[in-house]
Amino acid sequence: MITYPADGSNTPDNQFYREWCAKTFKNGEQIYEAYKEIAFEINYRAEPSKTDYWQTPAETRQSKQGDCEDSVFLFFSKLSALDIDGDIIWGWVVNKENSVAFAHVWYQVSDKRGRPYIVEGFSREWNGIIPVEMLAEGERRVPTLMLRHNQVNRVIDEMIPQFTESFEEDQFTWAVYMNNATTVKEIFQKLQVMFARYKGQLLKSLH
Repeated sequence: MITYPADGSNTPDNQFYREWCAKTFKNGEQIYEAYKEIAFEINYRAEPSKTDYWQTPAETRQSKQGDCEDSVFLFFSKLSALDIDGDIIWGWVVNKENSVAFAHVWYQVSDKRGRPYIVEGFSREWNGIIPVEMLAEGERRVPTLMLRHNQVNRVIDEMIPQFTESFEEDQFTWAVYMNNATTVKEIFQKLQVMFARYKGQLLKSLH
């Protein structure tokens, strides 16, 4: 059953989907709430060419628009303190029919049995938590970098500052694909800048 809040908000609530998330995933109710926000409250906005500004979750929530990484960071921010079996993944999505590829950032979460799902925002539908095998029928996803959910905060605080100062191609081979070292360095630098700005915004909101 789909309902709408009494305060007049356009964000729907789907009790069936909530129950499915709670039954399927560890911390499923929180995953449901985080998904609902990126699916229904954020509009997709493509960036102008040659720009790649990574919004903080606070900026995305305020502007109610963003692109794929903005959606992923907002989703992660609502779940960062929880024990979630998931990954933030940077990579490429390749259309199997015409081999056209585009760069993408997505969140992948595994259910209680270990079955992987892709979480996509902006849909305005209850169809954005998708089993990987369903997507595999029409596309192939090629990861460049994967960060485990429970490692992201530690990576931001401890590893990225050292990584960006003394980057070597043989570092972090546990998470790097296709020897794409330059791309990974750029990702880490942008993560460092964005999260530093986000921490400042969080501290400011407390005062």
